[in-house]
Amino acid sequence: MYQEFAQVYDELMKEIDYSQWSEYLQRLFLNANREIKSVLEFGCGTGNITCNLAKKGFEMTAVDISEAMLTIADEKADAMDLKNIQFYLGDMSNFKIDKNYDAVISCCDSVNYLPTLEAIQSFLVCSHDSLKSKGLLLFDINTVTKYKKTIMDNTYVYDTDDVFCVWENEPDFTKGEMHFNLTFFSKNPNETYNRYEETQTQYMYTIDEINRCLLNIGFHKIKFFDFGSYNPGSNEGERIQIIAEKK
Repeated sequence: MYQEFAQVYDELMKEIDYSQWSEYLQRLFLNANREIKSVLEFGCGTGNITCNLAKKGFEMTAVDISEAMLTIADEKADAMDLKNIQFYLGDMSNFKIDKNYDAVISCCDSVNYLPTLEAIQSFLVCSHDSLKSKGLLLFDINTVTKYKKTIMDNTYVYDTDDVFCVWENEPDFTKGEMHFNLTFFSKNPNETYNRYEETQTQYMYTIDEINRCLLNIGFHKIKFFDFGSYNPGSNEGERIQIIAEKK
């Protein structure tokens, strides 16, 4: 999965301030009733947040379903000489590990890639099982409002020194799905280009649906923030940050 997209992901997402995102997570860790030292990250991608948190001293275990993404993440960690990261190939909805953590995180709307509420619940079970008592679960989602009013059926063109990409959004609001159709050309060292095509799908969920799933699994002290702030989150925002505690 995401074999070719992994090679251009960082170039296309370079406007994201991962350092600021990581600092926001670190501030949210202060909500915990235990000190956060060890963190399990689901959907780590190319390791941008993973490495930022590792540089701050957290013991990181990072999981992704894409081997290609993990290869890039591991190369970043090696280049930074970060010894406090372990990477695993795995699915966030069925991952098992014989260890418990102070916090479980999933960032960059990774949870929106889960196709059903049953898959969401499976992810929450994995997270709950991986947490220590009073440990925190933190993840974010894109809202239905964002898909309908911002993402919509827009087409974007990215033209950089090494990548040319056409990104077409194809919504199906009756099914609660958003399809991203990507065609991109990646430059080789010999100045030729490789052409790739890839389709990804995200799924739309409401705060009420997520809240019910969290309660069903046994989480409590559930909070929904407007992403990047401590203001109450709503379905009318664009990205919601969710925090929940294991009893």
